[in-house]
Amino acid sequence: MVTTLTKRPPAYRRAPEQKREALLAAARDLFSTQGFEDTSTIQIADRAGVSEGILFHHFGSKKGLLLRIAEDFAREAAAATMPEDAQETSEEAVVRNAFDFAEQNPALYQMFLKGGSQFAEIDIASKSDLIVEEIRKNLERGMAQGLIRRGDPRIMAELQFTVVDGAYKAWRRTGDPDRREDYITEAVRCMKAMLSNSST
Repeated sequence: MVTTLTKRPPAYRRAPEQKREALLAAARDLFSTQGFEDTSTIQIADRAGVSEGILFHHFGSKKGLLLRIAEDFAREAAAATMPEDAQETSEEAVVRNAFDFAEQNPALYQMFLKGGSQFAEIDIASKSDLIVEEIRKNLERGMAQGLIRRGDPRIMAELQFTVVDGAYKAWRRTGDPDRREDYITEAVRCMKAMLSNSST
């Protein structure tokens, strides 16, 4: 008698992109709740439902994973605060959007602000550089349309980022939620003074 073996249906396997996204989501959550140093690659892989080897295959190391999260976070921040249409941008909208984005992602924002040894060997400056680049492009569009004064868009973008980021950090240091509007108002005034197209 001949026994016919039936093949089991292949187990469902997630595509590489799905595995990458699962790892990123798991790492963001764990880094935010328990910190970079106290999170192991095994914990991240277990949370994502993949092997530890998959993590190393996609990101090389835990720091490589952190850098990718930092880059994604910066792009999200830029997209949230800087609309592509310069005519839809106002100083107040930019400042409010920046404050709102930071408040929606407090753990990650604080982690990147604090820095520390985990950032020593990676180019974490890309976080602010990516945001500054988006601001620069928006400023160039505004200059071309005559909406803001002419100047060096890179320097102006760096200053704009510094004003808004500094205002948010200063407000958080007060520990007083009622002072939020005060810091937003002053940041908006600084930005208007810097970008005004008025000759007076």
